[in-house]
Amino acid sequence: MILPDVNLLIYAYNQSDPRFKTASNWFQNIMNGQKSVCFCWETINGFIRIVTNKAAVPYPYTLGETFQLVDEWLAFPNTIFLKPSNDHFELIKKLALDTNAAGTLYPDAVIAAYAISYNATIASCDRDFRLFDGIKLIDPLAI
Repeated sequence: MILPDVNLLIYAYNQSDPRFKTASNWFQNIMNGQKSVCFCWETINGFIRIVTNKAAVPYPYTLGETFQLVDEWLAFPNTIFLKPSNDHFELIKKLALDTNAAGTLYPDAVIAAYAISYNATIASCDRDFRLFDGIKLIDPLAI
């Protein structure tokens, strides 16, 4: 199971980013592949928040466009939508406290908790995920 991080999703859709082509190809291949691809509210909402923000990307998407993209992702047969486990908040607290993941690191602790709960591999270019024990991590753009 692959859990794409927000940054990778943004690179795959931000055509002005130098990582666009590689990220887009990787994302298309994983979505059309045999492995399960996981999403959670944190990654979906983070993607929407950033790619619709003209201060964050030079050519922002409309809300309608992003909702359509997410609908398309979730319609793939290999897509799984992750829900918080019963101990999700306890796991987030442990991960965050063990690594002092405050501020901008906190969302990474939340995503790491999903990955641990579902035994998913996080796909990200964000090296901060290395702080969290017990996760599997790949950087598709470094391959």
